[in-house]
Amino acid sequence: MGSKHHIQLLMTMSVVVLASIVGQSQNDDHYWTQQFGSKGLLLNGAVIASTEDETAVFYNPGALGNGEDFGISLSFFTPTYTKLKIDGYLGSGSEADNRKLGFSSDLSAVGFRPFKDKRFRAAITSFARYKSGLNLRERIVGIVENEPSQLFIGNLEFQRSLSERWFGGGMAFQITDNLSVGASQFLTFHSENTSLSIQKEIVGRDNPYDLMVGWRSRFKYAFSTRGSMLTKFGISANWRKVKLGATFTTNTYHHFYKKASYEFSDLRVYANDSTTLISNLSSAALANYKTPWSVGIGADFSIARTRVSLSAEYFSKIRNYKIIDEKDDPFNGLANGEYVQETLVQQGNRSVLNVAVGLQTRIRKEQSLIMGFRTDFNQREIDQKLQTLSFLSTTPSVYHFSFGGLFKMNNNQFSAGVDYSFGRKITTGRLVELTNITPDNLFEFSNTGGIKSSFHSFVFIFTYDFIIKSWRDWRKRMQEKRR
Repeated sequence: MGSKHHIQLLMTMSVVVLASIVGQSQNDDHYWTQQFGSKGLLLNGAVIASTEDETAVFYNPGALGNGEDFGISLSFFTPTYTKLKIDGYLGSGSEADNRKLGFSSDLSAVGFRPFKDKRFRAAITSFARYKSGLNLRERIVGIVENEPSQLFIGNLEFQRSLSERWFGGGMAFQITDNLSVGASQFLTFHSENTSLSIQKEIVGRDNPYDLMVGWRSRFKYAFSTRGSMLTKFGISANWRKVKLGATFTTNTYHHFYKKASYEFSDLRVYANDSTTLISNLSSAALANYKTPWSVGIGADFSIARTRVSLSAEYFSKIRNYKIIDEKDDPFNGLANGEYVQETLVQQGNRSVLNVAVGLQTRIRKEQSLIMGFRTDFNQREIDQKLQTLSFLSTTPSVYHFSFGGLFKMNNNQFSAGVDYSFGRKITTGRLVELTNITPDNLFEFSNTGGIKSSFHSFVFIFTYDFIIKSWRDWRKRMQEKRR
């Protein structure tokens, strides 16, 4: 294989690698994708100032001091249905959709007072910050333009999974009856897996088993970080009718364990019966992994029988950086000549400001109607120099609407409702053209044409908060139940 071919192959691989990093899971896992807790879900995250349960360890650790002596928050049973539809992503007139039925991320948290001093309150928690997957598969067969005796076959498969779990705890200190400050420390466990496979073939109509010319290209990468640290600070001011809150969240730091790997193969069959093949499977060093720092503010106040909750959070920009940058000889130095290949994976995020508005109207003493709205903007940065990157930035910015009820019974708190979200996006530039394959464009990526993406989801909310005023009260209630 000549140097010209290797330069062409390297350019092709770079586009595939860079394109695959932009793709995300079913909902792209934006910074505000997941919300937690009976109030947090229904208020759609407008809880920086108004959180009153153990979810404060995540939303605003300064508000932990407003809770009871002991409490448990559980958010597990939240069925979710999502649909992502993409028009034109394989070529003019093509359509693909991905439907998924599952459950939203879970959370469990326990709040307690670690000292005899009533001014201190703490909580520990575990929750899935992200957990989703996307699988797009499509196959197209047609007649080659101006060659009625030939058929083209195009296959594309894109898979991506992402998960991130947080473990940690926080503590708040009440400076006065109206003001408290707090901090939470988390360990995060993050993993991503992305795979992109493209197949283009031209065969004879009389003998479709006879391959005339073909290209099969596949790239896969994975990386993970274990035990990364993240710190969140919060302050909460609480008066009779007005509550204020503010938070600062650091980026992740001190990755205790990290690893990465990649796999690629490129097979080309030419009409003159010549074939080129190159492949590799290797572990790699994780060059870096970054998350943004963020600042959040919130307010909560009453208008007649309705409480209005407002929240906003700004996430900083992350400039393009390298995740994997490896040079390796796929033939381990045994082949004559030099065949070093470079694998590059990089990404970057733009700055994002998300806002949320929630309303709580008390119907009875122990019953309230709650509704909320929030934005969930896609933070993925697309390099305008490579328009094909927009192909796998599949999910648009999303807008959420929620409605439901909050009920209290014997110091316990339940919520039931639904959250509907939608988003639409139009981008230019395709990664590949599979609806019109010819010998002239067989080994090329496409960068023309529009792509329309639409996203819809329904989340059915069922959560439970178990609130106990003291350990003594809990033991007393358990004894009464045994009788």
